[in-house]
Amino acid sequence: MSDFIRKILLLALLAVVSSACLEEADYLYKKIGEDFDNKGGTYKGVDGITVHIEEGSLPEGIDKVTISAFSLDTPAFTNVSKPVTNIYSISPAAVEFTKDLTVVISYKETEFPNLLDELDLKPYFSMDRQTFEVFDEDSYELDVENNLFKISTKFLGNFHIGFPKDLVKQEDANQSGIAEMVLIPAGEFEYGAPKGTPTGLSEEENGLKQSEGTNKVYLSSYYIDKYEVSNSQYELCENAGVCTEPHDVTSIMYQNYHHNPTYAGFPVIWVSYNQAATFCQWAGKKLPTEAQWEKAARGKTMIKYPWGEKEPDANIEAAQANFTAVFGDVTSVMWGEDGKSPFGVYNMAGNVAEWTDTWYNLDSYYHKRTDDVVVNDPIGPADSPTGEKVIRGGSWVSLEDEITTYARDKAFPNYRYYNLGFRCVQPVSQ
Repeated sequence: MSDFIRKILLLALLAVVSSACLEEADYLYKKIGEDFDNKGGTYKGVDGITVHIEEGSLPEGIDKVTISAFSLDTPAFTNVSKPVTNIYSISPAAVEFTKDLTVVISYKETEFPNLLDELDLKPYFSMDRQTFEVFDEDSYELDVENNLFKISTKFLGNFHIGFPKDLVKQEDANQSGIAEMVLIPAGEFEYGAPKGTPTGLSEEENGLKQSEGTNKVYLSSYYIDKYEVSNSQYELCENAGVCTEPHDVTSIMYQNYHHNPTYAGFPVIWVSYNQAATFCQWAGKKLPTEAQWEKAARGKTMIKYPWGEKEPDANIEAAQANFTAVFGDVTSVMWGEDGKSPFGVYNMAGNVAEWTDTWYNLDSYYHKRTDDVVVNDPIGPADSPTGEKVIRGGSWVSLEDEITTYARDKAFPNYRYYNLGFRCVQPVSQ
C-alpha cells in the first residue's frame, strides 16, 4: 500500500477501529461480523464479498478480529466519476495484517457506462470515502469470466470497483463548450417513413417490404450538436488520451486531412460507432437515438428534406446539401445555410452519414401502430437481428432518395468509412 494510504491510516486509527463507528444512516444493510483468530478462515458478506484470511495473519498483540462488511451509499465520491459497485466498507480498518488478505468483490456488466471496456475497470481503496486510490496492478486480479476482482491487501477499509473518471467524462470546465448545440423542445412528432416507402427488403426476403406509415412519439427536450463533430473537436478527445485516432487520416481528395489545420472545421470521418460513442461520452453527451436524430432533422411534422419538400439542386452553387459527389468530398460542417432543418441544425442531409445509438430493425421503424398510444422517448429495439446500428442522413456520395428525413442505412459498430461521421446530443437537465 502507498504512503498516501498509510498516512490516512494513522489519522483514521482512532476514528475507525470497528464497525460500531459507522452511523446507522451510513449503510444500506450490513452483514453481522464473524470472529477469526490466528488460524484464519473465510468471511462471506454482502453481495458475495469474500475475505480470505491466511493462518498467522494477525499482528502481534491481537488475538482476534471481527470481520464485517457494509454496503454504503455512493454520493460521497469526490475523485472517481463512475462506480460500478457500491462502496463496500470492510472492517477492522486501520489494522495492518502480517500477511495479505484476499478480498473478492463481484460486479455487474449492466452497470457499465456505455461502451467502456471491462478491462478498464479498476479496484479502488479509501479510508475516508472521499479520496480513493487505485490499487497497484500487481495487487489484484480481474476474473472477466466470473465478473470478479481478487484483491491482495494487508489493510481493510472502503473498497469499490469503477472506471477512471477520465474515461467517463472530462471534468475540465473548458470542455463544456466543445460544440454549439441547438435546443429541441419537448413534444410529439411524426416518427417513421411515409406509407409505401420501400424498406429495402427484396421480394425473396421475409418481412415488411413497405412502410405502414408514421407513428406519433413524444420526446423530452434535449440539445443536439448544431454541426457534425469536426476534426478539431475530435482531436481534443485524442489529445486527452480517451479517443483513438480515426482508422484513416486521409479523405478522398485530401491525403493530409484529419490533422491538417486547413480541415479542422471539416467533419471527422473514418470513425466507428464505438469511437463516436466514446467521444460523445467524454464530452458529457451521447449519440442520438434514431428518434432524436429524426426530430432534429424534420421538426414536428413530416417533411421530405430538412429544409422542406423542394428537391435539392445537385450543383456547386446550391447551398442545401452536399450529395451526389458535387464537391468530390466532404465540406465544412458549417456549410449548407440553405439546407438547415426547422430547428436550425446543419447537414442533416448529405456531407457525412451519421451514427445513431439505435439498433437496426425493420419492424420497429416501419410498422404502424394500431392503437393510439404515444410512445415516450423511444430508444429503439433492444438489439438488431443483424447486429447493426442505424445510420442516418446520407452523405456526399448519396443519391437524392438517400438524403430524405426518413432514409436509413445500417452498419456493424466497428465499421468505418470515408463518408461516415456523427454528432452528439445532451439532455436539458443532467
